[in-house]
Amino acid sequence: MPQLVVTENSTDPALLAAGKALVTLQTGQSTQRVETTPEPPKYHFEFRDSVIFPEENAQKEIVTLKVTPATDPQNFLASINADFSSGERTNHFFKLPALVDLASTRTESSSTSKSQASYSFETVFNYISEDYDRLQVGISEQNLYAPFDTPSIQDFLNILNSNSEIINFGRGDQMKNYVVNQGVQQGSKDSPYYNHLRINQRINNGISRFAVKLGIFDELLQDYLFGEKSTVNFDVQQGQQVSENTGVEVYSLENFLTTDRELDLDNFFTLSESIRPSRMSLDLRKHLLRGFLKNASSPSEPRPGGASTIGFRRFKDIYDNVEAHKEVFCYSVAKHAGSILDSTLIQTFYVPALEDSTPLVDTQVKYGKNYAYKVVGHYMVIGNSYEYRIVSTSSAPDDTHAIIKVTNRPSIVLLPFDIFTKNINVVQMPPVYPQVSFKTKNDAGKSISIYLSPTKTDMFAPFTIITKEDEQQLEMLQRLPNGRNLAGNFKFKTYGDQGLYEVFRLSDPPKSYSDFKDAKIGEISMPFNTTDAIFRDPVVPNKKYYYMFRSVNQKGMVSNPTTVYETTLLIDADESKIVTDTYSFPKPRNKESALEFRKLLRITPAVEHILFDEAQPALFQKDSLVGTLDDLNLGIAEKAVWGRKFKIRIKSKTSGKMIDIILNVDLTKNKTEEEF
Repeated sequence: MPQLVVTENSTDPALLAAGKALVTLQTGQSTQRVETTPEPPKYHFEFRDSVIFPEENAQKEIVTLKVTPATDPQNFLASINADFSSGERTNHFFKLPALVDLASTRTESSSTSKSQASYSFETVFNYISEDYDRLQVGISEQNLYAPFDTPSIQDFLNILNSNSEIINFGRGDQMKNYVVNQGVQQGSKDSPYYNHLRINQRINNGISRFAVKLGIFDELLQDYLFGEKSTVNFDVQQGQQVSENTGVEVYSLENFLTTDRELDLDNFFTLSESIRPSRMSLDLRKHLLRGFLKNASSPSEPRPGGASTIGFRRFKDIYDNVEAHKEVFCYSVAKHAGSILDSTLIQTFYVPALEDSTPLVDTQVKYGKNYAYKVVGHYMVIGNSYEYRIVSTSSAPDDTHAIIKVTNRPSIVLLPFDIFTKNINVVQMPPVYPQVSFKTKNDAGKSISIYLSPTKTDMFAPFTIITKEDEQQLEMLQRLPNGRNLAGNFKFKTYGDQGLYEVFRLSDPPKSYSDFKDAKIGEISMPFNTTDAIFRDPVVPNKKYYYMFRSVNQKGMVSNPTTVYETTLLIDADESKIVTDTYSFPKPRNKESALEFRKLLRITPAVEHILFDEAQPALFQKDSLVGTLDDLNLGIAEKAVWGRKFKIRIKSKTSGKMIDIILNVDLTKNKTEEEF
């Protein structure tokens, strides 16, 4: 299903009467679709000829039609005069492919497909500079370092003593509208963090590529943004919803060829980096652009299967509802603080479209701040502008018809459509759980060494709460729009932080991770810059301990726990060794409805029913069992088996015969004479 289907709301009555017009159909109680009209046609079209004539800026097509009635010819001539009345009609029908959000779905087939349109938007963290985070307070984003600046890691780490381009007030308001130069390296490991967008719509970018190569992208962009436009009402299908009569501002590319607009260099950082071209140079480039548009709008036959044409559509293509040729000119990315309102706009990026995937790196962000990005695609559509002229009519009973001449010209426009919006919190994701190994010296020492190192990957998983403070982290993760996938799992990713780890230890076997809530015995980080750590723990020899570990990043976000390790330090007279195994939490015992056996059947109570609880109330402050036997219970299970009745059914697998055994489970207390 396409992301957008766009067609004029003003339907051509002639095509509607021929049963070929696109209209909005109700497909369900609250769903619609743009589709060919289901009404039976009034007319039949016979295409007599199609002739191409050259014009100054493009070419036009003259088509001859013979129109005959499809049903009763009564009132045919009156209908012809109404449906084929003079006046310009336009058609810019096209579709945009649906985009898959790779950062949320992590769909491997989508990320590698050559035909799947997709996008991703995420925050990339390389390291944390606390001084840089503190310096940002009170400074607007547009004055932070831009993607084309080249500060180093040391500039960020020693920012208080640096004179680099990390902060730049000299550009004024230019960075409020930043035209991204795709020929410059954007984003690197020298940057602490940045937001990274990548769009791959699988749409031709010929107009963008030519304008950038010609050096006229800045002038075309600004005339498109601020020049004269006309509002056209479209029906826009998105998914299974149609917004009818949606007004869209449409810019004719013919206007640019005669404009005298000067570049705004005070409020735009342009591709030309504020260098204004000469009038002679600009006129020459416009002349070359005129040739590009004329070539792009040359009439061409449709591709097999009704796909988009290359060039402008002949009238027969319009009749058959072939899509207009489209190319992506650029993407505008409006960055807002928190929510998308006019008052929250911080800056807008204009990104020339590339052939495969179009990247945008936004380094001008602050740690801990929530941004909303509205992404709009700006497309060149080679639509059609055509007029009808009634040449002759005949009302003869055996040959009722009308001869219609159609003058069809290309209509080359730029127009915008929303693609998606994305909220991103610039907050470092929690790390992935660490790697663990246990070692000890081969002597009689009573300590073990635990080596901890990062797991260098990223993953999605539910967050496991252990301590009270973890509830606050869960609330923070739930507020991160870019921190979860479609399944609701949170993203964990290990960055190059200084290694900091939490160590938990229990002496008794845990039943779940929650048993570790008060069992943290320490945090460990090395005194020098490293991602690893060594924790030395004094223990009692020949005793089992249960360890669990978590990683902590520089912003205090904790990872999910590691598996639980059951560890024992074994010591004899002069040497020691560590025995370590992974520990699994006990699982609730499942009832078995059937059990196979051959000849012998033995029934005994489970172990939890025969263990003796020495802490039961009947033994409190007693130094003898005299007089207490009637009050004592056997077993530690919540529901004792004693005094209950069970039915066991034995069924033969060969004959099908059954035997029922009624089993009364009683506990006999044999009293001695001292008990009476």
